[in-house]
Amino acid sequence: MAQLNSSHEIINSCARDLEGLKQNIAQSCAAVLSAKELSIVWGSDSRYWTTATETAPNSNQSVDVSELIEVCWLQIDGKYSASKLNQGVKYGVYFIVKLKTNLRLNGKVTLKLTRPDGRTVVTRDDLDKRPKNTWVALKVGEFMTNARTCHRNVKFSMNGCDGTSWKSGLVVIGAVIVPVC
Repeated sequence: MAQLNSSHEIINSCARDLEGLKQNIAQSCAAVLSAKELSIVWGSDSRYWTTATETAPNSNQSVDVSELIEVCWLQIDGKYSASKLNQGVKYGVYFIVKLKTNLRLNGKVTLKLTRPDGRTVVTRDDLDKRPKNTWVALKVGEFMTNARTCHRNVKFSMNGCDGTSWKSGLVVIGAVIVPVC
């Protein structure tokens, strides 16, 4: 399994995996979760989110994505069984998103990782400062599994829930779990 060092490498290698998401996960990514496999608050309400087709990063393949139309409560959650990962390997969790030119988030998003051992890592990311109209890997955090924690889930989320301002311009392709150095 390849070790990846930068967000650019993660985007390039994992994007290829999105093409055959259910058939075969390439060795560079331990897990790829499509937007449909994530829990997106209001995600099934077409007033707030829509399913669209985008060209996968660094490929000519089309992939389904979830595109934020407008919502006050931005909450995206994911989980993955640590038992499907190799013990003793350090992994990173990333959301793969595109930030449109009409991005409106009104502040930073909170990225939270709950490791298999129950400890949490919380970071904040100002997406307004990220490049627009290109795929971006948002690092949620890193973790390792071992014999005591391999039967638990890794949980991760993106939250922009001030509840008072409308958010728009976010496209979610999914999330990836990759081995990191």
